[in-house]
Amino acid sequence: MTATQDRPGPTLPADAEEAVARPAVEEGRGPVGPLRTLRGRATLAFTAVTTVLCAILVVAVWVAVSQYLLVQRERATLVQATDNARQVQRALGTEGLTVPQVLAQLPRESGSVSLYVDDGEWVTTSLLIGRDDVPGSLAERVLDGTAARQRIQTSEGTMMAVGIPLAGLDEAYFEIFPLEELDRTYRVLAAVLSISVAGLIPLLLIVGWWVTGPALRPLNRIASAAEAIAGGDLTTRIDPRGDPSLVPIASSFNHTAAALETRVRTDARFAADVSHELRTPLTAMLGALDLVESAAEELPDEAQEGLSVLRSEVLGFERLVADLLEISRSDAGNADLVLEEVRLAALVEEALLRRRLAGRQTARLRVDTGAEDAVIHADKRRLERVLGNLMDNADKHGDGLTGITVTCSDTSACVLVDDDGPGIPEGERSRVFDRFARGSGSIRTRTEGAGLGLALVARHVRAMGGTVTVTDNPSGGARFVVELPAGPIR
Repeated sequence: MTATQDRPGPTLPADAEEAVARPAVEEGRGPVGPLRTLRGRATLAFTAVTTVLCAILVVAVWVAVSQYLLVQRERATLVQATDNARQVQRALGTEGLTVPQVLAQLPRESGSVSLYVDDGEWVTTSLLIGRDDVPGSLAERVLDGTAARQRIQTSEGTMMAVGIPLAGLDEAYFEIFPLEELDRTYRVLAAVLSISVAGLIPLLLIVGWWVTGPALRPLNRIASAAEAIAGGDLTTRIDPRGDPSLVPIASSFNHTAAALETRVRTDARFAADVSHELRTPLTAMLGALDLVESAAEELPDEAQEGLSVLRSEVLGFERLVADLLEISRSDAGNADLVLEEVRLAALVEEALLRRRLAGRQTARLRVDTGAEDAVIHADKRRLERVLGNLMDNADKHGDGLTGITVTCSDTSACVLVDDDGPGIPEGERSRVFDRFARGSGSIRTRTEGAGLGLALVARHVRAMGGTVTVTDNPSGGARFVVELPAGPIR
């Protein structure tokens, strides 16, 4: 599934941008760690489930293998003890050997001990293991005529005691086998299985992260498409690539995007038509105002003062209509963007010179070392409008322009516009670029202007591939930072 961007589209209005982007970002949240993402949670779930299954498998292997080894060991000890008991029975009845001699001749595995009991008299082949090491219950069962075995603890460790009854009354043969090798095998098996499970966890995390990547890639494409729409590209669509499970999501998303694009275009055309239609009566008003002003000397002082106020309001209305017309054209998709290489410092200096010739307040221009010949890719008309609006904003809302600085780096160039106002609270900085925005409790609420100047600044800068932000001026007031991509003149 891919997000397609086939043609340039209208820029999303500021209020619509905020409405679209708000669900994707929660205020007050810090950066999200990888384990808190959907992919991270899916990886952890995959690892947890696989680890549990592996643990169950390990327990099953442990039980099966340990029981098998124990059964094989018990079977081997029983076979050897039975054979030795038969040999003792034959030797004592035919060869005329003493009990110790018979026991000494028996074939035994390393570490095993033979014991013989006859009418309460015990004979053993070991100095360390004797009748006291044979449990009374085991001896009683064997002497009653039943072969039996039992694990016991001796001074030599854990051992297996096997008792075989003989033909005589109160006569039996016991053989005690060491289980140290079996216990060592258990320990090695337990260590190997434990290390396998512990070492499998990081491997499962890696495999889970790798496996969930392609599975969640469609969601990443949906997120990219949503981000593109939030950024103003309403032509973005999603291609499900023939995946039936993604067709409903893609269809719903594309339908929503198309409906939003249609609404924005319709609203933008309506605003453009209204703004255009307002220009005709506005032109007539300006003409009539010029006619009245030509005879202003014949009017009384009160009428002249009212005429001055009317001139100011009509000119403000003209600026408002022009701004609305420009924004509505941008919303309707009329980008008319002409990028060219512009020397930024020279353009800023020309803007300050025009303000000086118009009798308006100017400020000192400071150009950092290396920025004198900085070249940016920009639309010169739009950039002049950006600089003019920022300077006008400093005059109207910031107690005057105090300084302009031009800086540059290898990939971009910046213009810093400082004013002498009270500054903009951090919580309102993201809203000053909205249409008709006015800060609460600041000089912006007491000055003229419709609140479209900074909205146009943001539109123009974004159209040229740059960014505009507002921070605190080190000497007090606000600082607007315009950053645009730079490049050499060819």
